[in-house]
Amino acid sequence: MVVDDLDDGPTAAIVQVSALRTEIPLRRILNRSNPGASGSRNAGAAASTAELLAFLDDDDVWRPEYLASAMAELDRTGADAVISGLCRIKHDGSTQPIIMPPREAIRKQLFDKNFGMTGSNLVIRRSAFECLGGFDPALPVFNDWDFLIRMISHGFEYCVVKDLTVEWREHEGDRISTPSLRRAVGIEAFIAKHAAAMPSINRRDLTAVALGIRWRNAGSLVGRLLWAAKLVRLLGPREALGRRLRMTKKRVIEVGL
Repeated sequence: MVVDDLDDGPTAAIVQVSALRTEIPLRRILNRSNPGASGSRNAGAAASTAELLAFLDDDDVWRPEYLASAMAELDRTGADAVISGLCRIKHDGSTQPIIMPPREAIRKQLFDKNFGMTGSNLVIRRSAFECLGGFDPALPVFNDWDFLIRMISHGFEYCVVKDLTVEWREHEGDRISTPSLRRAVGIEAFIAKHAAAMPSINRRDLTAVALGIRWRNAGSLVGRLLWAAKLVRLLGPREALGRRLRMTKKRVIEVGL
């Protein structure tokens, strides 16, 4: 199932042509109600009747052995989900292997970071997915991290395929990770959702990231001073200045100066 949240003509044409070339039933689903990664994954899951659900973002790639190895590990372990190894392909062509640690290894560190689960390397049983209510469309960022937190907090077990069977591709242009105001709002929504369970140090660090993005996108000197003042109150002058210098250096590198 190809979920299209743009009602995109070229996508419709690709699906139509591809459906004639494969024995696998292929259909396009329009997702106008909840556009974005979470809403599209949920729409695909709702339209499916399969016992197992697997998701693939349009900029990522499954290697040929991905589904077979994931399903074999699920059968072997009886787990509720399987998270496969990622090969992160960066802008410059370099690669980074990412293998999800075992569940017990991250139970007390859930809010430190997303340890290696994206939408594209997860296969999960429908019963577990529906129990969790799917991905949260209210989170434009960190929706996969949020899903991992909820999956572990609800006691669902996952197993790990260590082979790098998924390519997680970075690309030019606008992405979920682009430091836009949309990302700042998403980070703040993630913090609000998990505030009760999130350790104060993690809440502080994520809040600083959101404030830094807002400072970066401020359209005026007054706006920048406002967000800089909030960063200083949160972090103290020394750390706030250090973050600002690192952000400025990053912007210089991005524009090639």
